[in-house]
This record gives sequence, C-alpha cells and structure tokens, in this order.
Amino acid sequence: MVSLLLVVQLAAGDSLAQTHVVGALGAQLDSQLTRFADSGFSGTVLVVRDRLLVLLKGYGLADAEHGVHNAPSTRFEMNSMTKMFTGVGILQLAAAGRLNVTDPVALSLGEFPENKRGATIEQLASHTSGLIVEGSTLAGDTRDAFIRDVKQTPRESAPGTAYRYTNAGFSLLAAIIEVVSGTTYENYLREHVFAPAGMQTAVFRAEVPERDTLFARGRVGAANPYVWGTRGAGGVWSTVGDMYRWVVAIEEGVVLPEAERRILFSAHKPPALEAYGWHVGPVRIDKGGGSANFASQLLYYPARRTVIIWACNDLRQRWRARLNQALAEIAQPD
Repeated sequence: MVSLLLVVQLAAGDSLAQTHVVGALGAQLDSQLTRFADSGFSGTVLVVRDRLLVLLKGYGLADAEHGVHNAPSTRFEMNSMTKMFTGVGILQLAAAGRLNVTDPVALSLGEFPENKRGATIEQLASHTSGLIVEGSTLAGDTRDAFIRDVKQTPRESAPGTAYRYTNAGFSLLAAIIEVVSGTTYENYLREHVFAPAGMQTAVFRAEVPERDTLFARGRVGAANPYVWGTRGAGGVWSTVGDMYRWVVAIEEGVVLPEAERRILFSAHKPPALEAYGWHVGPVRIDKGGGSANFASQLLYYPARRTVIIWACNDLRQRWRARLNQALAEIAQPD
C-alpha cells in the first residue's frame, strides 16, 4: 500500500504549497469551485482520492482591499478544528502514562465543588462533563482565573449524563495539557503535534500579523481575541495543505500510537456526539470550524481513502453545506 507520506513527498517540490488540478476529476472539481467563486466563494480547497492529490487551489481573494488572491500557501483561521490538536495532545499524554482519560478533572486542576466532582477528562473531551452552564461568563486573562470561574459557576448537568458542545471544556483540556506537561499549551502543540506532522505553517491567533499576504483576511470587524475560554478550543491558523499533513500524521501513526488512534476514531459513547475534537460516523470522520469571518471543514472517508479540506474567508454566504455536498458527490460519485 502506498504511504500517504510518500504521496505528499512525491509531488514536485513542496506539493502542498502549489496549485494542482489533476486529471478529469481535478478538472471537474475545479469547474464546480470556479462556479462557486463566481457566486462569491473565497477560499482554498484540497481534495485527495485514493491517496493521490487531485485538487489544491485557491479561489477568490485572501485580502479584498489589496487584491491578494487565495492560494495553497494562504493560511486561514481554523477555529474549532483546533480541538483536534487538543484532543490528540490529551491522548499523547495518556499514551505516555502522564494521565488517564478516566481521571477526574480535579486530579490535574485542583478540587472542584461537591456537585461538580467526578467529571473526567474523557467527559471534557466528549462534551459531556456538564461543568459549565451555556453562556457563563468566565475570566480569560489567566489560566488560573479561568479555572477559578469554571469552578464557581453553576453546574449544567451531572457528569456523563448530557451532551452539549462547549468551547470552555476544551480550554480546560488545554489547561490540563499545561499542568501535566509542564509547558504552555502552545509550546506543547508546536513540539508534539505540529513539528512531527510537518505543519510548518501552523501558528496561533496571537502570532498572526496585522497584515501579511500569507494570511487570509476576513471582512467583518476585528480579529477574534485569543484568551482562556478560546485557547484549546480555537485559535490555530494553517494552510489546508498542512491540515492534510495532519491527517497523514494521524493515519501513519506519527503523532499517536495505534491504541490511542483507535480511541480517536471509535464510535462515540452515548450521549456524546463528538469526542477529542472529531465527529466519527459510520462512513465519514469530520470536523469543522467557524467564526464571523472564517469557516473550515475536514471530511475524511477512511475506507475510500478520500480527504476533502477547505477553508473560506468570506461568509457573506454560508458555504458549508453546499461545499460539503458538492465536493463529496464529485469526489465520490458512487
């Protein structure tokens, strides 16, 4: 079987920083995306089928004010796709014996009030901890202030009894990564996730320059803040090519041993609908991200060896459903 890593290396130069439209399938995908671009789509798209790169191309403008076009080298805000990295960081520490996913959160973050005791790391990772009522105001200036506020807010539900997607839970996971590893969340991901996966374009929101042709710009207001309550849940910027390198690193066992990879891609324990930053279905594994200015999506079909990744920086129209359906139907006509 041809290695995904080998496919990435075989294409000329840094294949994931160059435009590719390969064969009839690539041309068909490009034609559809060009029509979408004529209707306002702005972003970059990658499609791999049977472990061969068939499309990697930018559409529309990365910076409308200065006429800079999107390209394979354009970095986008990945928003909640950051949760995939946080989830793998937790599983790496579990694989190293530094924690157990069934450990109570309090073991790493200190005592919680009586009615919040017992919530586990695994429940945080599957949005079933019940620790935080939706809409709670939580401090964002420091890790300790954020954790303090989580402890003091009312409980939403008993641990493990209800699913509610929450960013704050993944910020608690980022805090656990820091406490257990002894380094910052950002440094941990740089060393243990981005570097081994070969993700040289991945940076954090606080590192994004005010204006740079390598970074897509949104059209609405100021950039999102990077504070506790968002750290661990969002904040990573990357190219779609490096997001594919991330899939490669998972598939090839570069960043996770096989036992932890099975956890990552196993069916979710009820009532969870997502775990460790991934939604695992019977045919497709996926994750998306979104904010006022950016949307992104990873669609991964392991049995069919098909990967679709796109990122968009113009949300005057909502493209997620149209892109996901059209790209999947063309890439997998059966």
